[in-house]
Amino acid sequence: MLKGKVGDYNIVIKNFRGTHIRELSYFEMYLDNKLVGRCSYFSGRDYYVPWIEIDYIPWPRQEGIEVDLFKYFYDLLTPNGRLFVTYENDIETSNLIFKGYSAVDTPLGFSMLKAGFTWFKIWYFPEGGNEGYPKIQGNKPLNEETKKKELLELLDEVKNPQVKEWLLKNVDRKP
Repeated sequence: MLKGKVGDYNIVIKNFRGTHIRELSYFEMYLDNKLVGRCSYFSGRDYYVPWIEIDYIPWPRQEGIEVDLFKYFYDLLTPNGRLFVTYENDIETSNLIFKGYSAVDTPLGFSMLKAGFTWFKIWYFPEGGNEGYPKIQGNKPLNEETKKKELLELLDEVKNPQVKEWLLKNVDRKP
């Protein structure tokens, strides 16, 4: 069971249940008594890496703890693990995505980037609509070499000057 803190909030898990898939479980995640989202957690099997999906309510951004929340998930995942975060409740992120901006140009994606995720994909229609809501996927890098390569690739994609500045400060461009 997940335990710990995000900022000054205690992580509280409710309605935890397993599924017919041994490695998959569902639960609601709260910070103290405030719902953050409904989650799915796949612990991994054979060559399938672990992943976490959260149907996210983005109030932690206003509290200044969104990066800490995603860092908590990042630390739970193994290298190459994935975090999927829905953005249907995040108007600013939704609007930027529909205007053609990259995942990391959005507030949600930028928080995931600052938490350590380095490869991103926007799922507009997950599995043709059968895999939940539109979401941003962030992958934890496999190793330092992969991290550097993926961050350098992001530099070519971003339009947001704040994100570009953050990348320039945090990417080692030495060969």
